[in-house]
Amino acid sequence: LSLPALSSTCFLPPAPASSPVPTASVTLRLFQINVFHNASSTDVAVMALLGDLETHSLACSTCKIRFLQPWAQQGLTPKQWQDLELVIHHYLFNFNRIVNRIAHSTEWAVNPFVTQVSLGCEMHPNGTSRGFYDAAGNGEDIVSFEADTGKWVARQGDKLALYARDLLNQDKGTAITLQFLLRTTCVNQLNSFVQHGKESLERQGEAAPPPAGTPAPVLLVCRVTGFYPRSVRVAWLQDEEEVTPGWWLNSSGILPNADLTYQLCSSLAVGPGAGHSYACRVQHSSLGGQSLPWGPGLAVVLPSLG
Repeated sequence: LSLPALSSTCFLPPAPASSPVPTASVTLRLFQINVFHNASSTDVAVMALLGDLETHSLACSTCKIRFLQPWAQQGLTPKQWQDLELVIHHYLFNFNRIVNRIAHSTEWAVNPFVTQVSLGCEMHPNGTSRGFYDAAGNGEDIVSFEADTGKWVARQGDKLALYARDLLNQDKGTAITLQFLLRTTCVNQLNSFVQHGKESLERQGEAAPPPAGTPAPVLLVCRVTGFYPRSVRVAWLQDEEEVTPGWWLNSSGILPNADLTYQLCSSLAVGPGAGHSYACRVQHSSLGGQSLPWGPGLAVVLPSLG
């Protein structure tokens, strides 16, 4: 997970002139899903959310950040966004390298396998904040990064988690960089987004998210890519019944790929331990009138027509 060294001001956006204290906790979260088909083939889906509102995604073929809200580019200069894209490019390259190393060193080299990372920061009404980085593999927790101490901790006592913890803790430079990104850059950017995206957040809030104190939802992600023509329909099924629209559903919209095909990323927030079955259903002309059900957390690659 090596990252290039950063100066103390590289990604430090100026604090908003008047940073309002949030009336409820607000989270800026980045979701990263890697599907490792083998040591040289990996699919990546990256999306950022402010609360339940998707703000950014990453075109992983070019590592270009997509701004999905009109205010999503606020807080950093164009040069700083370019520098951040470079950091993300190095991060993803080294993430793939180190995951393959961990997998082969712990007899975890089963293909395909999926890694899921959730990182970001949370601002509380009392002005305090918390940075987080949690990593899982094939649905099992592996390691977390403690932003306050700069240490990686194993989430389980098995060989995989312990090996990953020890390997990551050898890299002190990355720990310092990650602390800065989670505790400083992320918090300042969160404050900026809360200020500039106030109206969007208020509209999102009208959909009545769950009340404070309820367990945090689990986010299921379905990425559909490589399809042509552009028209596609993606729906989530709960116990084989289509999920109705609401705050629990988010979509990146249909976005172009570099090869002139298209992609779409859809997410569904569900209550932990709900005891339901979920599937992502894809309907596209390349399927010849058939629909394609798919389990959450994996990329769906559709054939293109023409």
